[in-house]
Amino acid sequence: MKLDKKRESAPSARTSAVPQREGDRSAISAARSFDSWHTAQQTMGNRAVGRMIEHTISRKREEPGRLGTEAPFVQRLIDASSFKAETKVKNRFRMKIKGVDKALANYGKIEKNNFAGRNAQLDVIREACNKYKAHPKAHPYRVAGVDRLLEQIVKERRVLAPLSEAMAEADPKKKFAKLCEGQDALVEVKEDVPGLNNMSLDPEISQCIGEIRAVPGAMEELLQNEMDQLRAIMNDADTPDITKQILAEALGNADQIHLEALTPGARFTNQKEKDRGIAEKYVVNHNMNAPGGSSERLGSLAHELTHVSISEQFDNTALFFAFDKDASVDEVMNLVEKRRGDLDALLALLDPKDFTKEQVRLLNSKLAYPRKGGPAGVQRYIDSFYTSKKITREQKEKAEALVARGMDNTVIEFDTVINQMLIYMQQWKTPQDNAFYAKLMEVATEAQAHRMGG
Repeated sequence: MKLDKKRESAPSARTSAVPQREGDRSAISAARSFDSWHTAQQTMGNRAVGRMIEHTISRKREEPGRLGTEAPFVQRLIDASSFKAETKVKNRFRMKIKGVDKALANYGKIEKNNFAGRNAQLDVIREACNKYKAHPKAHPYRVAGVDRLLEQIVKERRVLAPLSEAMAEADPKKKFAKLCEGQDALVEVKEDVPGLNNMSLDPEISQCIGEIRAVPGAMEELLQNEMDQLRAIMNDADTPDITKQILAEALGNADQIHLEALTPGARFTNQKEKDRGIAEKYVVNHNMNAPGGSSERLGSLAHELTHVSISEQFDNTALFFAFDKDASVDEVMNLVEKRRGDLDALLALLDPKDFTKEQVRLLNSKLAYPRKGGPAGVQRYIDSFYTSKKITREQKEKAEALVARGMDNTVIEFDTVINQMLIYMQQWKTPQDNAFYAKLMEVATEAQAHRMGG
């Protein structure tokens, strides 16, 4: 990514190994025209309860996207052959359960993005399951397998139902809201339904964003809705005080920010943009397509807004350093060491049992980001900003003297990822007495006090 524009990349399988300065990829809807956001944002992030028994499924069927695109079908539920193996009873034929086998096999043949077709087939499978369970000679062992399949159907329908509605929606803004509702449900249940772990809505959401761009004013309305959702989080009674405070700080600069729907980043408005009539002091690019759904998307926006807060508080070059321009070398290095220690403490408290696999992966990527590349990482920013004439030679040499002492990107990206993770915690409904969350709030409080001169 371009260092002169970007602040942090969205973590995913596609994340670049190059350090980047930009925010990565359920909130409560605050805009009336987006009523369908509300349900999606309320449910997003609630950790799935009661993990079901893991099924032995061939990697080729469960993860078709990782093994190539030549396969014509995509399996979501447990595949028919695995279901047969799971419900096999010695010396018993499958005549009575044959209807379930057939319905499940037909589901596996439905094309990848035929959400309506797959959603309709779920009804067929459900009816076949209930018919088998009602049979007077249904085998108890097979009934247990059928019950697990019915649980998967309920969870998968939460994903497919809004996606089916999205594909039938003519209004691109409403379509986007339904896609996000389906994506949020996918994030919540994907670890409980075989095959969903490999499902991606990136093509559909990207196409919808293109459709929105073609409607004058539509993207601006969507971006405003994103800011409104952060305001709704700030005003939510369940939001911790420190999260409310950092959102008030970040949103307080809204009048100075021009929002764009692009790869995330935050920077000063350049001359070409001013010539186009952009009067705001900053341009913030916001990623409208985050694999982690609404929580990741809104966390990314909070990340970028925090860069602006840092710039407003410290006014320390276009690099947005989070320390006073007149700070001594020792003061800066003490700050760096303090932040490294905080990151280590948070890593030590991150218990995988408290979060889903995707959530742990996302949190680990955020905790690693400020130190990624070490001093060489921040040196690359310095070189890039100097080459593009965003900083002076004097500013470059002063920053390089700090790099020589070991300064890294904790002076740029620490506050941003801390605030970002606060949004995750709130949206995932993480208990506030969770050890990691409690420490995160403590660290966030100290970081904000530093920004405010405390």
